[in-house]
Amino acid sequence: MKKFLIIVLLFSVLAFSAFAISSQKVLPIGNDIIEAIRDIYLVLGHAMPSSAGPWSEAELRQMLEAIPRSSVPLPLLDSYDRAVSELDMDMDDRKGSIRFALSADATVELYYHTNTDSLVRKDINDVEEKMFIGRENWSYDLVHNAPLLNLGFEFDVKDSFYFYAAAPLMAGFHTGIGYEGEIGNSNFSSNIPGLQGGESGFSMDPNWPYRAFVAFGSDAWNVQIGRDRLSWGQGMTGNLGVSDNLPYYDMFRFTAFSDNFKYTFLVSPFPHKVNFYSGGYVGSATTEKNKIEGFSLYISHRFEGRFFRDRLSFAITEAIMYSSEDGVLDFRSLNPSLLYHNLYTTSNTNSTMVAEIDYTPVAGLNLYGQLLLDDFAIPGGENGSGPSTYGYPNALGYLAGIRSANIAGRGLLTVNLEGAYVNPYTYLRYHADYEHPETEEYGLDYVVALRTYVSGSRGNDILTYDEYFLGYPYGGDCIVANLNVGWKKPGVFGISANSFFMAHGTHDKWTRWSEIGGTGESDWNTYSATPTSGHQTGNYKYDAAELNKRTAVSFTLDLGVNCHWMINEHMKAYCQLDYIKIWNLYNRKGYEDQDFQTVIGLTYSI
Repeated sequence: MKKFLIIVLLFSVLAFSAFAISSQKVLPIGNDIIEAIRDIYLVLGHAMPSSAGPWSEAELRQMLEAIPRSSVPLPLLDSYDRAVSELDMDMDDRKGSIRFALSADATVELYYHTNTDSLVRKDINDVEEKMFIGRENWSYDLVHNAPLLNLGFEFDVKDSFYFYAAAPLMAGFHTGIGYEGEIGNSNFSSNIPGLQGGESGFSMDPNWPYRAFVAFGSDAWNVQIGRDRLSWGQGMTGNLGVSDNLPYYDMFRFTAFSDNFKYTFLVSPFPHKVNFYSGGYVGSATTEKNKIEGFSLYISHRFEGRFFRDRLSFAITEAIMYSSEDGVLDFRSLNPSLLYHNLYTTSNTNSTMVAEIDYTPVAGLNLYGQLLLDDFAIPGGENGSGPSTYGYPNALGYLAGIRSANIAGRGLLTVNLEGAYVNPYTYLRYHADYEHPETEEYGLDYVVALRTYVSGSRGNDILTYDEYFLGYPYGGDCIVANLNVGWKKPGVFGISANSFFMAHGTHDKWTRWSEIGGTGESDWNTYSATPTSGHQTGNYKYDAAELNKRTAVSFTLDLGVNCHWMINEHMKAYCQLDYIKIWNLYNRKGYEDQDFQTVIGLTYSI
């Protein structure tokens, strides 16, 4: 009976959607069409209708149709026409039929870096870690690096239902460190199985697909169920709410959109921390492959709107992290119209709010900013946050940037300057077990994990949980400045130079969120100000001996150059060079290290 009702519901949705002729294909983050739209909108002096991706083709068509072809500058006309042509071609292929398509991308990426013998530290499981080893320690985005071969399967049912699944052939994937065959273990490595990180054996990634979903809707709304990447905001170094720093998000996502407004409702599940925190940090050393208990849900709704003749965009995102060790769900949390901050269920939920503004005062110049409210004491209504009050520290984040794009010769000259400031305890939360507060096994925070099966080259396979900040990639306790200058001829060639600087305090993904009020003016200022130079509140992953070595702010400088060249319609070549210098490595005073990193890639697509 249940199966029958599900089938009836599915066909009802499809029948209702079929009246609208509009493609529900969802394009991935960073696709060429959305990049072309961003460039055109900025050069013409418009704010983007939406910065919450990914986007359906129906939504992208709406964005393009709002810009008359006659107003597009000549250097951007080719990319405009290519985008329109691709969307039109997809529509022509889909009308009135069931369409099946197969795509294939073959990519070879070669990696080289100079430093394989950095300072070693160990976590409480005695796992050794080295800087510049592992995917997260490279400037190039190796969390989303291209597989050696990627096959994409897709089909459409008329104009309202879309299915996609990717089948990649790629080397073993793990974003942390502590295993044989990590990228960076040797000077030379690649994305070729058996030639990653100096492996002597053949290691394949068994965790695919990283992109697989169904989508349905009309020319004004879209539902996506499955696995894809997400990015909400205009930030270049990341966004304070939802960033594209995870390999993927499992999700239910609903969007409704028009020329000037957009609404998004998202539910994204993650493993509960009880699966990999057990009295102390287990994380990357776990071997309990069959243990699946409880769940964590990221639940959010986002409102976006454009005003003042399309020059100003405003967005607000309210979200909760809902965590249940026993698997019990409070269904009020799934109300798309609820004010989550007023649930008052601190033992199960941790709420955040992000406000964003995107303003284009003149053609070619854009100003944008984000404010994250994680924890803030309401004056007179809650325990105050201050040196004389036994309360909690404020947890706020700020991001601001200025971006320009101007026609230069036959291409586009772009400049982006961005900065971020995030409080030390942002994204973190205490363990809310009021019956056993002394346990402190884990916090109800915005550090999430993905289950990853690691297949070793010598038979030492293991299940691990790779952890990420759901929000700004560098988490809290950081100050970031980034400058990017580039020139590109869209669809042909592009080159950019990037300068990144970060001051990061001692707080990391595993820092315990603590009450720090009532400690006096000196301690309050030390514990609350970014960046911190001491780790006073305990840590899930590292013991006291390691924390006692954290006595200084760590500084990172990354100078890089990136270029890409479309050799023809099927082949693309690209490279990236980076020089990275770190002072006070691992927040240990006096330790310095550096690395030269090179990535070269060639992709052939059909």
